[in-house]
Amino acid sequence: MSKVKIDGIQLFCMMVLFMFGTTIFLDLGSGAKQDAWIVTLISPIAGLIVFTVYYQLHKHFPDLPLTEYVRKIWGKYIGGIIGYFYIIYFIYIASRVLRDFEELLISAPYNKTSIITIGICMTFVLIYAVNFGIEVFTKAVCICFIMIAFTLLIINIFYVIGDLIHFENVTPVLVEGWKPILKELIPLNITVPYGELIILSMIFPYINKQTKIMKVGGMAVVFVGLYLTLNTLLLICILGTDVVSRSAFPALTAVGYINIAGFLQRLDTFIILLVVILAFIKISIFFFCAVIGMNNMFKLKPSSFPTYFVGAIIYISSIIIAPSYQDHLDEGLKEVPYLLHIPFQIIIPVLLLISVFIKGKIKQVTS
Repeated sequence: MSKVKIDGIQLFCMMVLFMFGTTIFLDLGSGAKQDAWIVTLISPIAGLIVFTVYYQLHKHFPDLPLTEYVRKIWGKYIGGIIGYFYIIYFIYIASRVLRDFEELLISAPYNKTSIITIGICMTFVLIYAVNFGIEVFTKAVCICFIMIAFTLLIINIFYVIGDLIHFENVTPVLVEGWKPILKELIPLNITVPYGELIILSMIFPYINKQTKIMKVGGMAVVFVGLYLTLNTLLLICILGTDVVSRSAFPALTAVGYINIAGFLQRLDTFIILLVVILAFIKISIFFFCAVIGMNNMFKLKPSSFPTYFVGAIIYISSIIIAPSYQDHLDEGLKEVPYLLHIPFQIIIPVLLLISVFIKGKIKQVTS
């Protein structure tokens, strides 16, 4: 596989913004109430473990994406079927994120616009970006990273200046023990966003300095974990646990509270802009990897057809995936983690790594 020049900084920025995705604006761990921040603080530990599994698999097949080395490990037929299902999985998750994005826009700034119209516009932009290639995309991601980091910093400063932070909202700590925390942690806050890093198994072969992958990836996971913990603490302190659990987009609600000297207010536009950028980046990465997998599995020549084909499927799936946003959320929180995330993010990669280990031992014995 030809190397695309993606360096460590680009990988870090891409991983951070990918993991932020739409999770930074949702009520992570809200089932643990005021202890939700403990959930987001612990989850990166599991995130590092699953990322290590992905990296160890990549070390054995440094020039192959996931959809190819699964056939090397489990054979042409079983491996081919699993690889095919991974492509479907990537497309499905991309459509779920696109639906999140569509629902946010029609609930706030574009409440008179059809979800179909918003989806079509976003899909054409996604197709346009994917056609440029992943190297151009990662360079654009670095620019977005700087802009997003600066915007989040300013908004957090406004929270402090506006005297919106009430630390009493996070007390008492562990009032219901560890059971609610573990319930929120497993599997949802492990699989999203950290388990979704399985997508990087399709991108690792394009990194120009393979030895930096684990170091850069580990730093990205820790950084995201710490920021999500800070973000969760802020949302609880500002809104309280009841409002956080009832709000579809707590960050949007919290920003609406900012009012400094009657001049700085109505900053929810900035949050919506961040959601658009982060959703675009996350969907694009799943989009890229679905196209890469399709080209490799079906031995397709480089062309625009797979991009348009996958884009159309993502768009249609985002519309028909659920009849309402509440159904979409219930499916994503109660069914998808168990039926899809755990098998594709944890069980299959672990079995693949065990298979590689066993094959390696057999070769040592027979040689």
